[in-house]
Amino acid sequence: MPLNDRKIISIILEEAASLPERTAGYRDEVVAAIGDILEYERQHRVAGTNIQQKINDKCNAVGRFLADGRARDGKGDE
Repeated sequence: MPLNDRKIISIILEEAASLPERTAGYRDEVVAAIGDILEYERQHRVAGTNIQQKINDKCNAVGRFLADGRARDGKGDE
């Protein structure tokens, strides 16, 4: 992995670590989603795959995780 890519990933992970834990496991879910999106981008560079729908789906999945967690925590639409 090129040095620039490693630097970008380390910055993203640092920022993700400072996210508020809006529901149990939220930060971990965001970090996992970022990892998946970075993998989609790597595959896109290598094979020219269309990643837009995959990224949209991943973002929607994290949103659903947050909404479900907040509903379970009784925080609703705060």
